[in-house]
Amino acid sequence: MKPLKYLVTLLLITMISNLNAQEKGDIKGIVIDKITKQPLPGTNVMVIGTKKGAATDIDGVFFIKNLEEDIYKIKINFIGYQSYIETEVRVIRNKTTYIEEIELIQSVISTEGVSVTVGTFQVDRRAPVSNYTYSREEIRRSPGAAGDIFRALGTLPGVSSSGGEFSAFSVRGGSPKENIILIDNIPFDKVSHFNGGSEEQDKQGGRFSIFAPNLIEEANFQAGGFSVKYGGKNAAFLDLKIKEGNNENMTLDGRLDVLGWELNYDGPSQFHRNTSIVISARHQDFTRILELIGQEEFGSPRFTDIIIKTTTNINPRNKISFLGIFAPEKFDRTTTDVFESDNFASIDLTDLDEGKTLIGLNWRILTGKSSFMKNSFYYRGNNRLVTIGRANPIINGTLPQSEKDIHKKYTVRQDYSEIEFGIKNDFTFAPNSQSTIIAGVEISHTNYDYKRTQFGLDTLYVFDQDDFRPDPSQKFIVSSPDFVNFEFDESKINLASYAEYSWTPREKISFNTGIRYEYNEFNKKNYFSPRLSAKYLLNERTILNFATGIYYQVYKLDVFNAGKANIILKNERAYHYVFGLVRYLRDDLKLTTESYYKHLDDLIVTNDRTSGIMSNTGDGWAAGIDLSLIKRFVGKFYGQISYSYAKSERDDNYGDGSYPSDFNQPHIFNILRGH
Repeated sequence: MKPLKYLVTLLLITMISNLNAQEKGDIKGIVIDKITKQPLPGTNVMVIGTKKGAATDIDGVFFIKNLEEDIYKIKINFIGYQSYIETEVRVIRNKTTYIEEIELIQSVISTEGVSVTVGTFQVDRRAPVSNYTYSREEIRRSPGAAGDIFRALGTLPGVSSSGGEFSAFSVRGGSPKENIILIDNIPFDKVSHFNGGSEEQDKQGGRFSIFAPNLIEEANFQAGGFSVKYGGKNAAFLDLKIKEGNNENMTLDGRLDVLGWELNYDGPSQFHRNTSIVISARHQDFTRILELIGQEEFGSPRFTDIIIKTTTNINPRNKISFLGIFAPEKFDRTTTDVFESDNFASIDLTDLDEGKTLIGLNWRILTGKSSFMKNSFYYRGNNRLVTIGRANPIINGTLPQSEKDIHKKYTVRQDYSEIEFGIKNDFTFAPNSQSTIIAGVEISHTNYDYKRTQFGLDTLYVFDQDDFRPDPSQKFIVSSPDFVNFEFDESKINLASYAEYSWTPREKISFNTGIRYEYNEFNKKNYFSPRLSAKYLLNERTILNFATGIYYQVYKLDVFNAGKANIILKNERAYHYVFGLVRYLRDDLKLTTESYYKHLDDLIVTNDRTSGIMSNTGDGWAAGIDLSLIKRFVGKFYGQISYSYAKSERDDNYGDGSYPSDFNQPHIFNILRGH
């Protein structure tokens, strides 16, 4: 019996051990050089608060096994590089948590005793001025954002949002349409649903992000003075990185409720061993919700978002990722909705159908031990068909008894599309730890197709004092189809190239100098944008920043829509001057102060809304100071306090003087705390 007893005991011990192992999870990741993207073999990776750790292999990959389900912080150390702490690494039992490419920054070998080494903040001396980074966990935890990166950005200094209704953001007095937005290195600014409405609402941007929660892996934001790598807009830039799929294990989840449905897949592709895939699909229909709360008068808004990203590691030197975004939306407001409104307060009719599409391919090649090339190929499209009109609920003084009694008249239809094919090539070479050279070329072919049709005569009761009226004493304008109907169909090429040299001649100081060239075939003009930035280390925890440069902004489809003569307009121009100070109070606590001045000229302004003619006569300025104190999630809590004072004015130079810009917001204060 004894052998049987020992066998049973051994089996029980084995089963308990397997059970305990199944209750634990693993961490896998890769460590690379931030500038050259080369893997860093031999990097030491430790899980803070445990005795667990690992070293990276020849491809920079590390694997840490058997961790209890929890949220961890891992510390990464490599000789000659700044130490870095990756916070909020979530381990789930029976799963392998994959950390995408932890990028380390080289330390400057110091002979003067000045070297910035801060754990939870990476100090990139090649970054022009203050920049902010949000991780996926930080976006998820941001109070009130509900996982929406654009609402989360509203807590940053210099950034103002329009409250809970809108998902867009404005920066330092600029319009939301003046921000550069990149999705995996591809320009794409159609990132929200239901843009527009009234004239004022159109300026605010969209209401719902096209990105479901937990889809953005990282967001990098800079409010001004940015590098020559970025152009086409003159306010700020936001670089969003869609998360890569976990090639170790699969996660599938979904949701079904009164609002709609959602389905997410994250895991191996099943068709290629070295390919991972992320699929995010959702549909939201607010019609039923509005009915339940008695607000059906607002109409029927609904949208769908389908986002797919695949990542393939062909070999250690070649990495390819594919990105597809399809985001249609539909909104209609009919006579049924007008009938439900209180006292027929709103009589607007709308039938909107819009689709946003992005298809992109990124190919990164490690061309040498200290260089890499990134090629991006993309197609992006935006198709929009909207018909607007008005209902007349009162006929001969009689109120309608049902929606069938309401007379309706559709007045204007707008049908337009914007299609662009583009190629981007970026090359980075770091001959030594003191120098970096980057250069790039961008080519895009854009087609604008627009048609505006008015059905019969229309009477307008909203106009500016300078709008043309045959009889100035009239308090209305009669609009004729002959005056409104318009077609525009043009295809042109836009070119851009840039070069930048980053140099650290001494341990305390570093410079970035570069120039960007842009050609706009629509107006057939060439533009050169020189830019300069510098950093000076006062001591091991204090840095002074400076940046200046010229930034040009390409006008968009709405300028063409107003009138074909507007095609000759020049690009708008901005001069940036930025001064800042960064103080690392602790490894997890950073204080930033930044002052700025922006001079704007060649601004496009409307001469007469009835004719649609525009000109480059406008100018303006913006100035202010941004303060922020950021506490990273080390210990029991994280938080942020920020304050911005700003003033922004414009002048159309029509003799009426200057006025505050539409997004002038003198005081912005935010406080955030989480556990």
